[in-house]
Amino acid sequence: MATIKIKRTNDYVNMLRDYHLFIDGQKIGTIGNDQIKEFDIPIGQHSLIAKIDWCSSPDFSFETNGKDSKILLLGGIRNWRWIMPLSSIFVLLSLLLKNVSYYISTVLVLIPFLYFLYYLTIGRKNYLTIKELHRS
Repeated sequence: MATIKIKRTNDYVNMLRDYHLFIDGQKIGTIGNDQIKEFDIPIGQHSLIAKIDWCSSPDFSFETNGKDSKILLLGGIRNWRWIMPLSSIFVLLSLLLKNVSYYISTVLVLIPFLYFLYYLTIGRKNYLTIKELHRS
């Protein structure tokens, strides 16, 4: 058996919801916000997917042997840490700048909305991210 350690980032967007973890199509458990969990898995080639509601991560393929353990980082939407504050600024600007044309204020509000809408529809299989941190 080999061990994988999965660390979930502190993600304020999905803070109250657990991610469901699947290895080779079988559910192995859930992981909460800012948690670290370890799982024993058979030696060989594997595929990991994390899911939350109808959204998920892309397939993350990795190989294990009996000597090393994998440490994987699991997180939410890419760039979300700067998209939320930026979208708030856009909304505030559109409200405060009453002399600005209607079209500019609409675009300022629409950009972050479309970004989020993409990840809830077409990009739903890229809503979560998985990357390998370390091999030991």
